[in-house]
Amino acid sequence: MASQGNQQPEIGRIVRTILLSSLVIVLPGLQWSFLGWLHIFLPLVTFYTLSSFGGYTGKRLLIISVAISLVVYLLLRNFDLFVFSFALLLSGYVLFNSAECHDPPALSGLKSALALAGSWVVIFTVLSLGSEVSAYGQLVSSLDDGISEALEYYRHSGDISADTLVVLEATLYRMKVIVPLVMPSILGSFILMITWFTMVLGNMLLLKTSGHAPWVRYRYWQLPDKIIWVVIGTGLLALLPIQPFRAIGINCLVLLSIVYCFQGMSIAVFFMNKWNVPLLLRSFFYVMIVFQSFGTLILLVFGIADIWFDFRKLKQDALNQPK
Repeated sequence: MASQGNQQPEIGRIVRTILLSSLVIVLPGLQWSFLGWLHIFLPLVTFYTLSSFGGYTGKRLLIISVAISLVVYLLLRNFDLFVFSFALLLSGYVLFNSAECHDPPALSGLKSALALAGSWVVIFTVLSLGSEVSAYGQLVSSLDDGISEALEYYRHSGDISADTLVVLEATLYRMKVIVPLVMPSILGSFILMITWFTMVLGNMLLLKTSGHAPWVRYRYWQLPDKIIWVVIGTGLLALLPIQPFRAIGINCLVLLSIVYCFQGMSIAVFFMNKWNVPLLLRSFFYVMIVFQSFGTLILLVFGIADIWFDFRKLKQDALNQPK
């Protein structure tokens, strides 16, 4: 009886994990327009389950959850969305394997982001088979149509002055040119944000629940200094008046800017903890700095400047440590 009582919580935890994982995978398929945001948690589900239960048990729990979800998606006749969900789960698995290899945060994030990007490329390619227009082309075309519809709406709206309409038309026409150019970096930005979210939240949850985590706290994360040379190289490409080199440079610069914003955020978190800023004021600051374009620019500047100024003195501390 005693042994059964000791095993019951573990069995309950396993059942809860399977049910929760299955729900996170299935719910977007039931009502994507309302619950599609749950997709961002799928890599976290994989990473946290494998890290909490270990690779052997965690894989089996995830396989059961995926099998249940597959049955539901087949009943819903929505297999395409299941494949998209599976790609997100796969990126969490790659992140777990990287953490098991004791890779630093930057390398782990790179592996996970590349795995998700590669999966999306394969999915887009498969969905494009037998079609005159690729799935990526259809996405760009639908956005262009949306901008055109918005332009027509404003033209026929009587509530907008002539001067305002001229500004809106110029803006929307510029968007029709810029959006197709930067669409790869827009999709890449989603991948980077999902990867960053999974790593930061997953690391924090493991530290709180088990007392240990694969990486140090987020406020101590730092990018390798050599990445700045990639920024300089892509910046030179963006200045070239030759396609597709200019497009490649612009998209790479956008993605690298986001990466350095992550580093800028880690600096902000470091000093918020160092100065013991109250939680309410800290939350307000985070919201303002993320959703304000000027705040994002500040994060980018501090993220890049940290290469030379080492605001948190992490490099100095590393040199002072005994070897």
